[in-house]
Order: sequence, then C-alpha cells, then structure tokens
Amino acid sequence: MASDQIISKLRTLREYALSKGARVHLEWTTEDSRLVRFANSAVSLNTTERLTILDVSVYGDDRHASTQLIVDENDLATMKMAIDKAIEMLDFVAPLTYQPTLPVIEKTTISEEVYDPEIEALSSEEIIAFVNEATNGLETDDIVLSGNFSSGVAMYASISTETPEVIFSRKTDIGVTLVLSSIRRKWEVIAEQFVGFKCDLDAKALRDRFTWLVDLYMTKPEERLPEGPYCVVLGPAAIAEYLGFLGWIGYSAATMKRGFSMFKEDDIGKKVMSEQFTLIEDPTVLATLPTPVDAFGRERAKSAIFDRGVLKGFIWQQQAADEFGGTPTGHDVPHLSLVLQGGDVDTALIQDFAKLPRDRDILYVPYLHYANIVNPTEGLITGVSRFGALYLKRDGTITLPYNVRFTERLDELFGDKLVWMSRELVPYGSSSHYFGRDQYAALVPALACFDDVSVEISNESF
Repeated sequence: MASDQIISKLRTLREYALSKGARVHLEWTTEDSRLVRFANSAVSLNTTERLTILDVSVYGDDRHASTQLIVDENDLATMKMAIDKAIEMLDFVAPLTYQPTLPVIEKTTISEEVYDPEIEALSSEEIIAFVNEATNGLETDDIVLSGNFSSGVAMYASISTETPEVIFSRKTDIGVTLVLSSIRRKWEVIAEQFVGFKCDLDAKALRDRFTWLVDLYMTKPEERLPEGPYCVVLGPAAIAEYLGFLGWIGYSAATMKRGFSMFKEDDIGKKVMSEQFTLIEDPTVLATLPTPVDAFGRERAKSAIFDRGVLKGFIWQQQAADEFGGTPTGHDVPHLSLVLQGGDVDTALIQDFAKLPRDRDILYVPYLHYANIVNPTEGLITGVSRFGALYLKRDGTITLPYNVRFTERLDELFGDKLVWMSRELVPYGSSSHYFGRDQYAALVPALACFDDVSVEISNESF
C-alpha cells in the first residue's frame, strides 16, 4: 500500500475518533518480511509474512488506554471497532499519577531515506545464491551451515486527533547471520552483516572471514583458559551488546528516575567513562537505519550522550517526562541511532590484527551469549563468549579457547579498562524475523581492546 493510501485511511480513522469525542493517537505499521533459515546445510524455512498492525491509544484525565490489532489494511470497519474498544476501556483503567501527553503533530513528514526497492523485490533465489557465495567450498560432512537471512520493508505512520498532520516512514533492511559449525568437535564460527541497502551486501567479506576462521578451527589446538585477568579484544557484536545494556541502565531517564540506573542526575557533566569514549545519537547516519522524526512529530538532531567520557545528559522519552517532570528530548522512537566514535587504530579485520606482533597474550571474543544484568545500579553485566573466539599468544601462535564468562562493570569496561578502538566503524544490529519488524543498527568500532578483563568461569569443552 502506498504512503498516500495509508495517510488517507489514518485521516478517515481520525475523523471517526473525533466523531466519538475522543482524544486518540493512532499508529499504523505495515511490514513485509522475508526469512530464509538454514540448518544442517539446507534451507529449513523459506517464508514471507505481510502484517498490518494498528495501535490505538486513548487519553483522558490522568488516564490512558490502548489496544493493538492485526488487521486487513483495507478493513476500516474493524479498525473503527478497535477505536471503540479503546474508548470503552478508558473508563476502567486505574488513574495515573500524571497527565499523559497526546501527540500534537505540527506538520506532515515523509521519511524514506533508508528505503531500497531492490530489498523489497529480493527473491529467494537471490538470497540462496548470496549465502552459497559466502560459504562456497567450506561445508563438509562435518562442517555444516546454519543461520538466517532476514530482509524486508516496514512502513510506519502516526496521527492524533489534535491535528490532521501525519508522520510517515518507510525503511528497508537486511540482516545476515551465518554460522559454520563442526558436528564432531562442537565448535562454531560466525559471520554477520546488517545493511539498509542491497548494494552494501558483501558475500566476499563473509567468505574471507569464514575461510580464515574455519582453517584455524580445523588446524589449531583447543584450550581451556585459566581463570584470571586477560587483555581482551571484542568484535562489533560484543561491543554493540554492551552498548545496548548501557542504553538501558546508563542514560535512560526513566530507568534513572526509578532507581535502576548506574548514573544519577548529578553525574551530568562529570567524567564517568574513558576519554576515548564518545557516544553520539545521530539520526542523520543512514547506516543506523535512523528515524529522523519521533512519534510526537519532533525533528531529531545529532546530540552527544557521552563526550570524551563526560555524561552530557539523559534520554527523556515523553512518558518519562510526563511522569517525572522532565523535558522530552525527541527520542520517542523504536531505537536510537547510536554512533560510538572510533579510535586511532587502523586495523579493522581480525584476520589482519592476528598477523601483527604483540607483546602479550590476547583473547579475541567476537560475540557474547547469555548476556544479562547482574546489578543495574553498578552497571554490572555478565556474558559468555561464543562463536569463533581465539587466543592470540604473544609468541605468534593461536589456540582455540573454550567458552569463558565475563562479569564487568560498564563504567570500568569503557573506562580505565578501554585501551584502544579501531578507526573504522561498522553497523551492527538486528532484523526481527516475525511480527513487528525491528530495524536498527548501531555504528561501532570494528575492534576494541580492553585490559584486565576477568575470566571468572572457563568451560572444559566447546
């Protein structure tokens, strides 16, 4: 369905809500997703899914009620029934301690900066050909392929009874996660890409990484690492994982006000991270699959969250601002557009880094698994290494470490323990496979080095 058709339907629904005397916010999402899943070196699932989801929020005096419905995009009668249902619910919800703000959208905005019709038209044959190119010649009776190739387009539109103006966006994305694993020895290596445009896909880069890792995992000895401190180099997946937790328990105003943040309001303006740590929220960077206008119609601008380690402020979404008396910062979006500025190290590929001389043993961890919060107010996060870890020894040799567990404070990890970061940035994100296509990516250094990271548990096998 074209943008003008969606906008027309939303305006019709708005008029219906006005006729009921209600104060309503309507959000429309249409997603068209394709997923090809691989298991045991074969296609185990090849599916497409098109959904239209209507979210209805009704506002009263210190009250708010909402409902969500998967609908036929042409079934206005059912959509009107969803509005009726939300209006009826309003009388039965418990009162809030604050007045929620109904969006007042001042002008219509259409955003399609990250829309690629070639992704929308991508065929199963093209996807399978790409994956075959990325893994060509690497599968054997013992080494098998698994993973996902997820692609699609999502359209979002928003309107309220306050004005007839509409926010509309259309974005495409591709998320590739491929794993080669040994049936006999139980090891796994991974290669991933996340892009918003088909032309940015790079099967050769995936194959180069796989070829190098598979050769190492077939020829190098396995090793159980002793517990203790290590110099650790993280890949983009692990870096982005830590940044995700930092957003939750670090600079979210809602979390801070509820007492679950590692920082407090009086930390604003203080140096709480390494001087190397500058985290920007920049909705102009297309690699982050950005949302340039938030759900309240506010145009978004580049802003620093941390500048050379100094906390510049908290992210205030409208609901938190309503509840705690803050000022919204224009971040009522599904995901932020995070850019962690790189350092001064030119090496970006682990294949190249492993060839460099080193004066110490280095543990390379590309991916964290089972990561979670241990203590939010201390910023304490735990996670397990997985998928292609390497132990790069000082003498130039390489061994294959079994999985290890880290439990680290984020302010220490990105503080005194941060040694260096790659200059080159790469997007790392996610493409959801079903229901509510969740398009986002953070731009992070290709590699980052941390010292004195403690291995507290070391497995005895893969």
